[in-house]
Amino acid sequence: DMLPMLLGTDLCSLKPYVERFAFSVIWELDENANIVNVDYFKSIIKSREAFAHEQAQIRIDDKSMQDDLTQGMRHLLMLSKKLKQKRLNAGALNLASPEVKVHMDSETSDPGEVEIKKLLDTNSLVEEFMLLANISVARKIYDAYPQVAMLRRHAAPPSTNFEVLNDMLRVKKNLSISLENSKALADSLDRCIDPQDPYFNTLVRIMSTRCMMAAEYFASGNFSYEDFRHYGLAVDIYTHFTSPIRRYCDVVAHRQLAGAIGYEPLSPIHRDKDKMDLVVKNINKRHRNAQFAGRASIEYYVGQVMKNNESAHEGYVIKVFSNGIVVLVPKFGVESLIKLESLGDANTAKFYEDLYKLSFTNSAGIHREVSVFDKVDVFVKSVQDPATGKRKAQLVLK
Repeated sequence: DMLPMLLGTDLCSLKPYVERFAFSVIWELDENANIVNVDYFKSIIKSREAFAHEQAQIRIDDKSMQDDLTQGMRHLLMLSKKLKQKRLNAGALNLASPEVKVHMDSETSDPGEVEIKKLLDTNSLVEEFMLLANISVARKIYDAYPQVAMLRRHAAPPSTNFEVLNDMLRVKKNLSISLENSKALADSLDRCIDPQDPYFNTLVRIMSTRCMMAAEYFASGNFSYEDFRHYGLAVDIYTHFTSPIRRYCDVVAHRQLAGAIGYEPLSPIHRDKDKMDLVVKNINKRHRNAQFAGRASIEYYVGQVMKNNESAHEGYVIKVFSNGIVVLVPKFGVESLIKLESLGDANTAKFYEDLYKLSFTNSAGIHREVSVFDKVDVFVKSVQDPATGKRKAQLVLK
């Protein structure tokens, strides 16, 4: 957490039935989700209810529920689907990452089990209005401060980034990813399916995510307007405004928005282009480190969960080298190199680089071939890293 718990999870968070200070973007939308009018206010919100995504989905789907709250959520869901369709039509990408949730024991905080996060329509409902708020705020602060507005951009990936993945798809599945623009990429990802394996499409999206450029924060004066574009979301201008208790960028966007609507004067730091350049550089570095820490924490917790519980799971081969294979286990969102020496006899191994295939004789004397995209069974067990003393998941081919 960026803030102490009292602030982050209580005083600065929306809670049901109590008044909370907020900064609101209020739209008037027509039935096709076009913006008729938009306004920005410092506000006080008293939430009527707090739902988990699952609870909200159950209420929306239950035809017997006809109260104002449920009807309101149905209207929002209808509008959010139209907003999403517009973004998809413009070429927004629906990429994937292996998102997992670790369940902790409420008393001991020991990790108990890991599950893949389920995505419901209500997840998308919240996401679409957050995106719309971020886009609306980006426009407002750029109009007010064209040299120093805190924005976020995502550059189009060079086609060379996709060369290896495209070659793998061509060789193994006779498929390819188009890169003329984000719409062509999105459409070609939709076509990357294997009728025998429903997870294959998600796997390709995960691997495509890794071919992308990283999104970055920037001060608006550093780029021309056409370079502001967020390739993944298919929007011309974007910022982060919706999580001021979790990201520092949003705090800056709030301050600039408050200045833009005449609520309070903007601090000289956020008016000074040189200072803003230092701020965005630092935020980008911290953001990258936070991503690494997030991945490492999943690996650590999976290692803890598997401490007394080695078990077999499905995995997918995502890379093949002469000295081993990299396998991703969707259930845990972890991946690991399984070295050739643990697969079998290294002397009998053959690496077919152009076919992304490794053949070897395993410890039982059986000849095996493993290629990229293959579904494999692996044992997931926990080992202690001698260097750090921390546990992490280790994969063994079954």
